[in-house]
Order: sequence, then structure tokens, then C-alpha cells
Amino acid sequence: MGKFSRVKIAGRWVEAPRWALDLPFEVRPSRGFRTTAWSLWKPTLTLLARAAKAQRQRLEWVRIHDHVGTRREPQHPFGWVITETGEMFLCSYDKGTALHELAHLITGDSHGDAWARRCFELHRKYLSARAVRAADLEVTRYLSGRREWKRRFGERPERQPVPKSAWVSGGRPAPGR
Repeated sequence: MGKFSRVKIAGRWVEAPRWALDLPFEVRPSRGFRTTAWSLWKPTLTLLARAAKAQRQRLEWVRIHDHVGTRREPQHPFGWVITETGEMFLCSYDKGTALHELAHLITGDSHGDAWARRCFELHRKYLSARAVRAADLEVTRYLSGRREWKRRFGERPERQPVPKSAWVSGGRPAPGR
């Protein structure tokens, strides 16, 4: 995968590959991030860099996590953004999730119609043809996404299962919740 450098990122020393240090935004791996996880993140982060540049969207930094194989690995990819500062948090290297969050940054919209339209556009521009449908269906979890699907395809989308929460065990709230 390439040579690693020991660098200080956001006040902590981490091992990072050269390609990650050359991205137009700072990548901030979470505490305990394993170097083996970088290879899983590379396709998503390089796509995100390309898309943000093409969309002329300022992205200051992206916090990434390494949940793979952990006891509390999320059952559903998720992330969030802080639109005012251009900060993104991704708990999965899922490309559709990265584009979902980029659409928030571009539109400044929560999960409204402008956001849904942009998600569908970004999927078509940056995902492989076979990945577009699955990413579009993820957007239909939101009312705006269902409206956009109907506008584009003239029919209602198939119903999507409700994703399991990463914070719930066996359908019951985790202790202390």
C-alpha cells in the first residue's frame, strides 16, 4: 500500500500513508485506527477528494473510523457533516455515504429536496453504474429521496428496511440507555 509516515494530525501522532497526506483535506483517523484500515478507506477518500474539487466544495477535514471486525461495528453506514466549517465524519468507507454527506455540504440542506436531487446527481457522476441503484435506494429512506425517485422513475421506490442502530443490541437498548 505504500510507505507510512508518522505525523501529527489534530494533536495526535498517527501512522498515515503518503496518499492520505496528499489529499486536499486533512484526514483524521479515530483513536485506535489500524494501519491495515487505510487500504479500505483509500477508494472512498480519493473519490471524495475528486468530487469535492469538481463541485468546488470546501472540505477542511474528514474524521474516519476503523470499526471493521470490532464488537460494535455499525450495521449501517453513517456519517455527518458540519456545513459551516466543512468538517465531515464518516463511520464507514461506503462511497454512497460519503457522497450523501458531500450533498449536505454542497446544498446546506438537511434531508430536503435540494439535498436529494444532489445525491442522485452525485451518484450518477461518481459511482459505478452497478452501485448507483443501491445508493439511490439508500436516499429513499427519506421522504425527499422517495419524491426524487418518483420524479425520476415515475414510480414509488421499493421499501427499504430500517437500518439497525449501532447503539442497540439484539433489538433492545444497550444498558444505560
